[in-house]
Amino acid sequence: MILNICNKYAFLFYQQITFFILSTNSLLIDLNICCEYNFNARWYTVYRRMGMLRLQYNKTGLTYLIKRIAAFSVLSILTFLLTACSNYSLKTLPVVSDFMPDPIVEIEHLRVGVVSGPYQDMFNDAVLPSLVAMGYTAEFTYFSNYSSPNFALAQNEVDLNIFQHYVYLNTFKFENDLALTAIMEIPTVSMQVFSSRFDDINDITTNISVSIPGDASNLARALRVLETAGIITLDPAIDKLRATIDDIVDNPFLIRFSPIPAHELVNSLETYDLAVINGNYVISGGLNLSDSLFQETLVENYMNVIAVRTDDLNKQFVRDIIDIIYSDSFQEIIADPDGSYAGFQWPRWFHDAVQVRAET
Repeated sequence: MILNICNKYAFLFYQQITFFILSTNSLLIDLNICCEYNFNARWYTVYRRMGMLRLQYNKTGLTYLIKRIAAFSVLSILTFLLTACSNYSLKTLPVVSDFMPDPIVEIEHLRVGVVSGPYQDMFNDAVLPSLVAMGYTAEFTYFSNYSSPNFALAQNEVDLNIFQHYVYLNTFKFENDLALTAIMEIPTVSMQVFSSRFDDINDITTNISVSIPGDASNLARALRVLETAGIITLDPAIDKLRATIDDIVDNPFLIRFSPIPAHELVNSLETYDLAVINGNYVISGGLNLSDSLFQETLVENYMNVIAVRTDDLNKQFVRDIIDIIYSDSFQEIIADPDGSYAGFQWPRWFHDAVQVRAET
C-alpha cells in the first residue's frame, strides 16, 4: 500500500473501511483530506497534515469505547465456549463484498448551506464555475445561526455546508450525535477584536465590557485570542481548547464578559466596549479588517471546512469538490494579492500548493 499525497482518495466511515481505487495501476491514499472513522458517537478522528497521520480522541468517549471492547471480549469468549460445546457449525466468515458501499446515487443539483460571511462568495467565485463545467447546478440555503446548517445537513435538507471550523464541527456533531464529516479545509478569515470606543488594543482601560461568542468552542477560542493579546491570563493547567470564563486567573482590566450568539456580535459593538467577532461575521457585518484592534493567528483545526454527510463520502460530487479545491484555478483566485480573499489565512496544504506552483 502506498501512502501518497495526490488526488486519490480513501474514506473511512462507520464500522468498515472502504477504499476507492481511482488509479489503474496502484492503490493510493490521499492524506490531504480529513478522513474520519465514525464509531456511533465518533470517539476519535484520524486526520491529515500533509502526509502526517494524527489521532484525536475524546477522553469520555474513549473510556466508553474501552468498556465496550471489554464487554465485547467477554461476550466473544462466552460465545466461543458455547459454540465449542455444541454441535452447531461456525458461521461463514464475511467476504469483501459484505463491506462494499451501496451503489452510488449521484447528485447533480447541489444544495449548499451557508451563513453570513464570505464563504458563499468563495464557493461562487472559486468552486461553482468548475462544478457547472462538470454538469452540476447549485443553490444556496442561508441560515442565520451556527447550529441550523449542521442539523439541515444531517436531515438531508442540504448536501454540504461551508461556514465552520473543524473544532466546532467535531464538538457539535459529537454533542448531537450527527454523522457529518469534514472533507476539506479552506482559506479562512480569523477571529478579530473590534471596538467602537478604543482605537488601539493598548488603549483599553479597566472596568470594560466585552462580548464574546456564546458557543463553547468559539468562546474558548475568543478567550485564547484575548490572552494572546495580553488582556487576560488563563489557567495554564487547563486544556485551553475548552477554556471557560471560570478559567481566567488574571483579569487586570476587570473585564465583564457577556457570551452572546455569534451572529449578534457585530451589533453588540453599540453596547459593549470590545467584541471578539468570528471572521465570517466581520465580513458580513461590513467591518474593515484593517480596523481590527487584534487579529487571531489561526492554529491547527481552526481553519474552516466543507462538511458533508458521512453517508455521502462515496458520492462523486465530494470527489469533484476536492479536485476543484486542489486545482490551479481555485488557488489563483484565493492567492490573488489584490483579490477578495487577500486577507484570508491559508491552510498548510494551500501554502505548500502555492509554493509548488510558484516553483514550476
